[in-house]
Amino acid sequence: MALIGILRNKMGKIVVGAIMVTMVAFIGTDLIGNSSILGGGDNPDIGEIAGENISNAQFQNKVDELSYNFAINTGRNPLQEETDQIRNQAWNALILEKAYEKQFEELGIAVTNAELVDMVQGSNISPQIMQFFGDPQTGQFSKENVTAFLGSLKQAPPQQRNSWIAFEQSLIPSRKLEKYSNLFTKTNYVTKYEAKDEYVSQNANATIDYMYVPFLSVSDSSVSVTDSELKAYLASHKSEFQREETRNMEYVIFDITPSSADSAIVADEVAEFKLSLETATNDSSYVSINSDDPYSFITYYEDNLPASLQGQEIGFVSEPEIVNGSYEFYKLSRKDEITPDSVLYRVAKMKKEFFVSDETINEVYRQADLFAASSGNLEEFRRLAEEQGLNVREANRIGKNAQRVGPMVEARSLVLWLYNDAKTGAVSEVKEVGDRYVVAAMTAEQEEGVANLNEVRNQVERKVRNEKKAQTIISKLNGLDASDVESLAIAYGDGAKTGTADFQLFSNSITGVGYAPEAIGLSFALDEEEITKGFGLQDGVIVVKLIAKDIPADVDDYSTFALQVSRQRLGQNAMVADFPLSYFRLFVPRKIDDAVKEFADIEDMRYKFF
Repeated sequence: MALIGILRNKMGKIVVGAIMVTMVAFIGTDLIGNSSILGGGDNPDIGEIAGENISNAQFQNKVDELSYNFAINTGRNPLQEETDQIRNQAWNALILEKAYEKQFEELGIAVTNAELVDMVQGSNISPQIMQFFGDPQTGQFSKENVTAFLGSLKQAPPQQRNSWIAFEQSLIPSRKLEKYSNLFTKTNYVTKYEAKDEYVSQNANATIDYMYVPFLSVSDSSVSVTDSELKAYLASHKSEFQREETRNMEYVIFDITPSSADSAIVADEVAEFKLSLETATNDSSYVSINSDDPYSFITYYEDNLPASLQGQEIGFVSEPEIVNGSYEFYKLSRKDEITPDSVLYRVAKMKKEFFVSDETINEVYRQADLFAASSGNLEEFRRLAEEQGLNVREANRIGKNAQRVGPMVEARSLVLWLYNDAKTGAVSEVKEVGDRYVVAAMTAEQEEGVANLNEVRNQVERKVRNEKKAQTIISKLNGLDASDVESLAIAYGDGAKTGTADFQLFSNSITGVGYAPEAIGLSFALDEEEITKGFGLQDGVIVVKLIAKDIPADVDDYSTFALQVSRQRLGQNAMVADFPLSYFRLFVPRKIDDAVKEFADIEDMRYKFF
């Protein structure tokens, strides 16, 4: 029964979490009802999924569930970064519960009791069961292990039996998701003609001669562009310039670093520690108690002693040196002659870090606070920064869920200010970010949708300018009399170049030209020796002459290409859930996941709270 004991221990960490999930989910549903103290107007919504409002308390309950499971499985509480991940996992769990479950119900997707038994000990074993009941030595799954464990539950205490029931119930979401996914993947039919098109695309090839005039050959100064033209282009190409909601800001940093007085205090302390280490009778205990390095201990050297100890007598203590922002010094504690030749030295290392006093912290904060209070708007912010010699930094396109701003890693407080309290031109209060104080000013905001012209001015201006250049180049080409690309290039003059290129139908670029799917598609529509007029590409104007093309003959079996088309339709897999509740990562094809989420019309407002 040793295996049963191992399984019990393994399940002990997991099924207790499953029981907690079930209990909290049940209690949480009651707590957040309309009449509860957690519901109503005092409990703001954190989002909406499939028409259902998600309250802050409801979301936090899910976070608590998963945090508890994390602690059960790891034996510790999550760190800040792990808490951020758990919040994302909790949101995904709610999407599975609110968006996917609604789809399951409408389609009649369910898991019966008989099917659950089959998943645990029948012919279609769940991957989770196979994972947890694999042989500890070989990793191979054995149904006998499951049967033996289930038999032992009859004599198990009620808590363990209930835990197993809770774990079994956690297998249901993955099976429902599998059925839902199969409704699409197993009915994804590719016709013979679609498969044939893919076959032709991969095997048809062509050879062309071309004459190409890049837009760079035409001086920008020769083409004028007005603001009205830029606005008109942006208005007629909205789909090309869609943007997520973002904010821009400028900020100044007040570093919290030791003052000269702080450094002097540390220097005096280090001098005292050096004297004490010289007379210490137990060097190992002394450094373990007094060093700021938690890993300080006696180190043994055969040779290559620290430079400050080489040639010194036993008991010598080196002069303190500043290394990576801390004082370090050594004591040559003892020399042991192991053999007449491999001497072994014992060396004690002391490390004392610089610190920032409360007085210094308060003074840095006072300076930052005075700067913020004196900056009523962006213009004053910039003027004061210049007067005080402060470096104004920029951070642009900051997303609402961003955790970092520029080089600052834990800058969530700044992002929350940008999205909850700020407006363009506003200056923040002092924000503590790591070992620095920060004062920021919001310089611009981009709402979700079409980009602001100022944000994409360079891109739009280049597009409009290139359109005008294309018209100029094409007009000049149309006035020339030439029967082949070489003579056309000579007649055009400076800027024109010619070449020969081979490519396949599925290609999207031409050697010597660059991105040119329009030219590739048109080439296969030409007859041999046929030459086109000049037409615009992304980066220039091209004239194409077809030299030869080869369209592959029909084949009897296109199944390989049908499979490729099917996979392209579904796309890569997307992870629907990765959280302790499922004990298993749940995947569906990305396009299905995108469609479910789009249909659920999800509004995520977590950025207002965390």
